[in-house]
Amino acid sequence: MTVTNQTGVLLLNLGAPASPREVRSFLFRLFRDRQIFPLPGGRVLQWPFAVLVTLLRGSKVADRYRSLPGRGSPLLSITRRQALALEKRLRLEGLAWPVEVAMRYSRPFAPEALDSLAARGARSLVALPLYPQFSTATTGSSLVALRQSVSRSRNPWSLVEILSWHDRSDLHRAIANRVAAKVSEVGGRSDLAVLFLAHSLPMRFVRAGDPYVKQIEETVRGVADAMENLEGVKGVPTFLAYQSQVGPVEWVGPDVKKALREILSQGVRRIVVAPVSFVSDHLETLYEIDRLHRRTALEMGFEAFERIDSFNDAAEFIDLLARIVLEHAGQRSAHGGIP
Repeated sequence: MTVTNQTGVLLLNLGAPASPREVRSFLFRLFRDRQIFPLPGGRVLQWPFAVLVTLLRGSKVADRYRSLPGRGSPLLSITRRQALALEKRLRLEGLAWPVEVAMRYSRPFAPEALDSLAARGARSLVALPLYPQFSTATTGSSLVALRQSVSRSRNPWSLVEILSWHDRSDLHRAIANRVAAKVSEVGGRSDLAVLFLAHSLPMRFVRAGDPYVKQIEETVRGVADAMENLEGVKGVPTFLAYQSQVGPVEWVGPDVKKALREILSQGVRRIVVAPVSFVSDHLETLYEIDRLHRRTALEMGFEAFERIDSFNDAAEFIDLLARIVLEHAGQRSAHGGIP
């Protein structure tokens, strides 16, 4: 791709209901996605399946979103702030590149985002998924939808796809710095451990060759190595668990409760939780981790269960995103590299 000032950047994310009334449409789009739930028979069974699951789970999921501050997910507003901040950061590099957001299962969808980029003068495109690790169920699905939208667009787009960025040392350092800050806040290092958390994945994906679990483990090793260079967290024991398993299928584990039992048996009483597959606050951080898993941990006998701050639109994270975009677009920083 020839990168010019006609380049645009598209941040890809899962999407989320902004309010409880959007839950059913969100779930329906999710469960009809054949990248994730490839039922036999194509749409003949896929759509009835999506309708059934949406009816069965809609009320419960809506209640969870209703309990959040603002009565809905903050994911869209956070992702829009990330896009605006990234656009401003790229402008410091002399690049007037528009940045837009495309969600997979809620608005704005890829066609809307492409229209916005085209209206702002973009003709080539850098697609940056906000999932550090690649999975067919996340990045893969988002890119399939984007390619379909590009092929149907009135504009002849040139496309650069960023598949993953899980193995970056700057990502590892950024997570490690947040771990160190939270460990200092929690205290009690002698009975403290760090629990890395990632969204789980059905085992059928792993058996089919999906690299997600391997990339999660590479991220965790990188963060643990970075912690060894930081005072206050050097030598702190670390564990990995997977969250958000639902339904009667085999999922990647261990799940959170099993990991907590193992950690507790080793004399640990204080936990600092470090999500490694999420970069923004949403239901999985604000409800599952901060409420459900924290309550479980305290009921099991832990004295502290605290999560590190999400990146959201923090300046260091926006700098990281800018570096990723520039490297994949073949651009050199105007300042000799973004620090």
